[in-house]
Amino acid sequence: MTNAHSLEGKKALVTGGKRSIGRGIALAFAEAGCDVGINDLTLDADGEETVRLIREMGREAEFYAADISNSTQVDAMFAAFLERFGRIDVLANNPYAGKQEPFLEISEEEWDANLDVGLKGFYLCSQRAARAMVDQGGGGCIVSTSSVHARRTWYSDTAYGVAKAGILRLTESMAVDLGGHGIRCNAIMPGHMDIRHCFGTDAPTIGSIQERLQDFVPLRRPGTPEDIGRAAVFLCSPAAGVITGVSLPVDGGLLAGGGR
Repeated sequence: MTNAHSLEGKKALVTGGKRSIGRGIALAFAEAGCDVGINDLTLDADGEETVRLIREMGREAEFYAADISNSTQVDAMFAAFLERFGRIDVLANNPYAGKQEPFLEISEEEWDANLDVGLKGFYLCSQRAARAMVDQGGGGCIVSTSSVHARRTWYSDTAYGVAKAGILRLTESMAVDLGGHGIRCNAIMPGHMDIRHCFGTDAPTIGSIQERLQDFVPLRRPGTPEDIGRAAVFLCSPAAGVITGVSLPVDGGLLAGGGR
């Protein structure tokens, strides 16, 4: 890790951080030198494993169970994080919410699940983190996981896509409002990800799904949590010191290549 990409001594909080992309981001921050707080809805074996992996790197780690769509729980989480780590330098907004359904079948509950966690939760956590960064001085970084679904429409992605598009607009607004405080705000747009972590390698359709997706990804491979983690570290590092308000595709060329 070069100095320009080092986050040595920084304190980071990763929401939705116990598995998959969230774990990839958390471990990348730890590798770059951060002590890391991990948030998710509940602590389970995945959360315990992520905390263990970070501590094995010689970094401090704590888990914070909270529903980020609930402002009271968000306030309590940030109070606990600041008491434990003393400051916050980096926030990574990451949770996934809801599932993809055809427009005619989307329930109000499903719409709310996507928007409450996948957009409102990002706003609540970003506002709390930004207020702490302003109070402590020295700036900070907020990086949010969006999706290629924010820029291109696929079948049955209405609620999910709306939430992910909202993250890009939220990121731009935060970059403008918070730039004077030295707080940089950027978003990452993952493309087709390796989905075996979701379903298990023995699921009968996994191989065919991955092969079909790769047919229209120019690099001919899915993304990994490690890919997203490295991008997050870059955007929060001194190497990206004048980058803010950016939405970075980390998609193997999917958007550029006109993927379906």
